[in-house]
Amino acid sequence: MAMSTSVTAPSLPFWLSPIGWVGKGVIGVLSYLGGVAALMISAAVSLITFPRDDDLPGFWTVLKEELWWLLLTGAPLVGLVHVAMGSFLSMQAYFGSTFLDGTGAVVGVGLLRNLATLMTGLTLSGLMACRLIPGRLGLGQGPAASAGPATDTRFPAVSHHPGATSDEPQQLPAPGRLAAPRMIATALASMLLALWGFAVGTVVGWQAARSLMGLPSDMYFLMFYRMIWFRDVVGMIVKGLLFGLLPATICCFEALRAARLSAGQNSGRPASASGDCSASSDLTAPIVRAACLSMMSILLLNMTWFMLVYHAVPVYGPSLLQPPTP
Repeated sequence: MAMSTSVTAPSLPFWLSPIGWVGKGVIGVLSYLGGVAALMISAAVSLITFPRDDDLPGFWTVLKEELWWLLLTGAPLVGLVHVAMGSFLSMQAYFGSTFLDGTGAVVGVGLLRNLATLMTGLTLSGLMACRLIPGRLGLGQGPAASAGPATDTRFPAVSHHPGATSDEPQQLPAPGRLAAPRMIATALASMLLALWGFAVGTVVGWQAARSLMGLPSDMYFLMFYRMIWFRDVVGMIVKGLLFGLLPATICCFEALRAARLSAGQNSGRPASASGDCSASSDLTAPIVRAACLSMMSILLLNMTWFMLVYHAVPVYGPSLLQPPTP
């Protein structure tokens, strides 16, 4: 008599289910972080190998296209945000301080040290999520779109190599090859747009202090010059690059997940990416997730920067207030 060899695993007691949920969540978070780190490493390796044996657009072509798009679309958004930041800091110096002479330092140093890079990075987080995830880094578009199902389930789009036939395995584009130019373009755009936002906010704060509070222009810029550190300028450049690189990496990773899900549905395979949207045309969940995670990474990195670069030194910086006298 034939006997069944299937064994049913015993179910856990209901009071142990929360432990399983916690374990599943921890594994999911570690898997996500590992995927983002692997994509960043793959992008760095692709800059060294620099392959040109496929029909994908060239590195510099994609870099220039993405950089110009980010600068043209991000300049008005970042400018409007810093119009509000400059006027807010100027008025805050009036309402929250005991003197008006320090308005230039409050506005200029506040923007240069923290707000310009922070607000630019947060703005680009949403912009890059809406840009990269619907485009899926070019996967499923162009010549690779008609190549049929991919032989590797990790990345759905394929690309013909010279001399390949329909019966031969087709070459898959490396994820780092697709993500590297977009990551570098976003990092450069973030730094340039942060400088643009700093200039806009400083000018708006100057006009607000001059017209609304009667502060002389020379006093405004003199106090800004006295309070600025060279560390602030370096920090603006470094943070501008990092606040663009991290969101771009996360958005590229989400774009690859969305492309894999879409290819799995088109070929009849079930989607294996947990947390992805249920339909290839519904990209709301990946876009919102990428934007939120990008903003969280920026806030965490910004806090780390202040703890290590500023708060760790004996004196935080020059102060507008006189030291207390006995």
